[in-house]
Amino acid sequence: MKSLLSLVCLVVIGLTACQKELSQENGGGGAVAGLTGDFRAKIDGVQWVANQSSGAIRNGGYIMINGQSTDGKVLVIQVVDSGVHAYTLDEFGDNGAAYVLTPNGSSFGFTSNASGDTSLAGGKVSITSIDTTNKKMSGTFKFRVLRDIDTVSHAFTEGSFTNISYTTSNGIPPGNPTDTFRVKLNGVDWVNYNATGIYTNLLGQTNISIISSYDANTDKNIGLDMSGTIVPGSYSFSAIPFPGDPSALYDNGATPDTSYSADGGNLTILEHNTTTKRIRGTFNFIATPVSGGGTPITFTAGYFSVKYQ
Repeated sequence: MKSLLSLVCLVVIGLTACQKELSQENGGGGAVAGLTGDFRAKIDGVQWVANQSSGAIRNGGYIMINGQSTDGKVLVIQVVDSGVHAYTLDEFGDNGAAYVLTPNGSSFGFTSNASGDTSLAGGKVSITSIDTTNKKMSGTFKFRVLRDIDTVSHAFTEGSFTNISYTTSNGIPPGNPTDTFRVKLNGVDWVNYNATGIYTNLLGQTNISIISSYDANTDKNIGLDMSGTIVPGSYSFSAIPFPGDPSALYDNGATPDTSYSADGGNLTILEHNTTTKRIRGTFNFIATPVSGGGTPITFTAGYFSVKYQ
């Protein structure tokens, strides 16, 4: 259930932010790949190198390592920060990897936590050194990622990141002032630091994701998911949505964090302009912990006006 928030926020928001931060730290010289480290692996036996950009963020209790090749392939690895350590990537927990074929997410969907079958997803990441003086880290990895919509799986072998530069600065910049996202959680106003809209087309099924981040760390988020062809009107959130049906997720960013999903509520689309790519709507729902138990959270007076990309 965390695939929406983790994948979209890490890949789309995190990659852009990491490139920006590292570019600034290295004198504004642009992408840092080839200048401060090496990030590579074999994907199904074919060599892949992050020769467009690479970098890492160590912030908020997490380490996120990402890279992009010149053909648009993006790999993101996130682990709960235990320093130099051997990390397990599986169906549970916050350690994971995401692989996308294009940076705008038009063909994303491969994650290491998409299945409990280790022949399809999951694996290991080892951080072998962290140089806190020069802010560089190195390590190795081997895992599989799965796209659960069609069960296509890819194997990453002989993976390594060597002397990758990392930043401890906050991850994402404040949001675009032309975009709006507001809601109340149990009557308390949500703080929207950044609202992002993402349009995807996966195997002919289009989708729009609206993600609101509470702060620059990107680990506390609200996500709304809906069909890319949605038109003005009223819709219902469902605990088990069918493809194309609206759904909502909330990640509370705690340690350990808890993911919540909407199991009732309404979404009203006020405007969907496919030319300007702006979508506006109102929403309310009740969300319960995905893992079961816990206290539900009521989301009321929700409104968004976001331009997606």
